[in-house]
Amino acid sequence: MANAPKNGSTAAELLAAWRGAGRDAIGARAAAKVAELALETATSAEQAAAEVETAARAALVAADSARSLAAKARTSATETALAAGALLEQAGGDKVRANYDVEVADQAEKAAAEAFHRGESEGFARD
Repeated sequence: MANAPKNGSTAAELLAAWRGAGRDAIGARAAAKVAELALETATSAEQAAAEVETAARAALVAADSARSLAAKARTSATETALAAGALLEQAGGDKVRANYDVEVADQAEKAAAEAFHRGESEGFARD
């Protein structure tokens, strides 16, 4: 205690020592409060840092999952496009065959109509 009174001190010296000790006590309490607030702040900062680290890890996992899903979607889209191309090619062939079948059917109908009209004009064959 730097401000401790000595034996045989005067009233003024004792009062000054008392006031000095009071100021020291106020300063010590303020310093203790500042230290308490600093500790609370450091604790909150540590918790926030841990939460940020957890969020960053979750973001990395989400990004990896998104990247993986995007690759799978790209593969599926490529396979779908290839399958669609094959179906288009097959459909083109089917259309050509269908057009040919229509021509053959039209010719057969025309031939049957001509044969019927010939039969009308020349007479039908008897059973």
